[in-house]
Amino acid sequence: MCKFIIFVDSSTIFWRATCPPFNFINNHLKGGHSMRITDTQAYQSLLENFYEKGYSRGTEDTTPIYYWDGNHQNPNLTSGHYVCALRHNQIKFNDVPEKYRTREFFLHALSSSSVEIVDYVKAHPEKFNKDFFKDHIETNSSALHYQFNDFEIMPLEYIDEEMVACALLKTIDGCLYRRSDLTSDWFYSICKRKKEVLTQEICTLEARCFAINHHDIDKFLNATPPKYRNTMYYFNLCSNNPTHIMQYISKNILTNDFLTALIIDNPQNIKCFTESALEQVSETGLKFWQIAVMRSGYVINCIPLNEERIKFFLEFYDKDSYEYEDSFKEYYKAYLRAKNPTPKQEVNKISSMMTLATAMSGANIDTAIEAGNNVMKALTDNQKLLPISLRISVPKEYCKVYDKEEYLAEIYKKLNIEIIREEDNYYYRVILPEGLSIVQDNFGYCLKKGEETLIHYYDRGPFYDRTVTVDKLYVTL
Repeated sequence: MCKFIIFVDSSTIFWRATCPPFNFINNHLKGGHSMRITDTQAYQSLLENFYEKGYSRGTEDTTPIYYWDGNHQNPNLTSGHYVCALRHNQIKFNDVPEKYRTREFFLHALSSSSVEIVDYVKAHPEKFNKDFFKDHIETNSSALHYQFNDFEIMPLEYIDEEMVACALLKTIDGCLYRRSDLTSDWFYSICKRKKEVLTQEICTLEARCFAINHHDIDKFLNATPPKYRNTMYYFNLCSNNPTHIMQYISKNILTNDFLTALIIDNPQNIKCFTESALEQVSETGLKFWQIAVMRSGYVINCIPLNEERIKFFLEFYDKDSYEYEDSFKEYYKAYLRAKNPTPKQEVNKISSMMTLATAMSGANIDTAIEAGNNVMKALTDNQKLLPISLRISVPKEYCKVYDKEEYLAEIYKKLNIEIIREEDNYYYRVILPEGLSIVQDNFGYCLKKGEETLIHYYDRGPFYDRTVTVDKLYVTL
C-alpha cells in the first residue's frame, strides 16, 4: 500500500512518496514547486514513443508577410502581400491570382476566418498532403483553433497518432504555463471524427491542458474513453486546475495518497478541492486544507472561510506577514461584511423604512422622501471622516495582535473616537469627542487636540489611483 510520510513542524511539511503511482512526482519536486507538464510521465512517454516510431513534426514556414497598399501593378508582389491583404479584409480569396496561390500562401492564409479557402482546401485534397497539415500546425497559430481547425479540414486518413501528437506537442510548446490560453477545438474535432486514435498518454496530457472551463468539464470527461481515466489521468485533471473539477471524480480515486500528492505538488491545487475533500483527514491527523495553508499561506483565499480556518491561519501567520497582507486581510474583511450587515446598511435601512412608513400613511411622495432624509441627517449629524489605512508599520510588540488597520482602529478607540461605519474604501465615518478637530495643512490633514497634532494623514492621487492613508502617528497604545 502506498504511503506518504509527512513530517510537521511549526511551518513546514516535508513529503515523500514510497511507491507508485506517485513516486514519479518526488523525482521532480524541488522545494515544493509545481511539476511542469513537460516533467510528467505522460509527456516523457509521448516523446519517447514519438521518436521511437519514427514520427516527425512539421516545419515552420518563414515566408515574409508584407503590407499591401492595394496596387495590383506592383511588380514586387509576393504571396505574402496577398496573405496580409486577406487578413485585413482588403480582398477576397477569389481575387488572389493563381500564381500566388502557392503552398506557402496556404500555410499562412488557411484559417477559419476565410471559409472560401477552407472550402478550396477541402475540395482539392490532392494538393494538400499530410506534410502540409503538419507544417500548417507549426506555422499558423489558427491551425488548431475554432470551428475549422485542421482536424476538421484534413482527410480522415491523415488523422493518426502521429498527427495528434504533433498537435499536442505544438499546443504544449505554445503555452506551457497559461492553461487558459490553450485551445481544445482540435481535440473535440478528433473525438468527433476519429476518436480511436487517442492514446493513454494523449488523454492524460489533454486532461492537464484542457479541462479548465467549468461549462466544458462534462464535455471533456465524456470525450475521454473510460479505459484511459486512470489515477494519473485524474491527477493531471486536477493539477493547476482552478475549477471545482474534483466534484466530477469518483470518491474511490480521492484517497489520502491522491490528495496529498496534489497538495505537495502545488498547494494551489487546493482550488479544485470539494468541501468534503478539504475536510478529509490525512494520515497525519491534519485536514487537507490545513496542510495546504501550512505549505503556503497564500492559498487561504482559495479556501472558503469559517471560524476554524480563520483561527488556524492566524496561528501560523502574523498580521505583519506578506501572506496576511496579500491573501488574507481583504478576503477576511469581505467574509465579515457578508456575515454582518454594516452600520451603513442599517442606517439606509432605517431611512428607507421611514420613507415607506410616511408614504403608507397617505403623505405625498415628496413628504415621504423628506422624512427619510431627515432621519438620515439626524443619524449623520456631527460626523467626520478619518482614514482606514495606515502606512507606517505596527510597533513590533503589537504586530501579532493587530494588523495595520486594526491598530489604527485601536488608536481611534483610545482617543474616544467612535467609528460608525466604513464610508467607502478609504474612510471611516466617525464621531469625534469634544476637543478633537480636523485641520488641513500643506501636506494633508491633521487630527488635533487643541494645538497638539495626534494623527497626520493625506488624501491624494487621481481617482483611479487614489491614496488615503495615515502617514504619522504621534500617539501609541
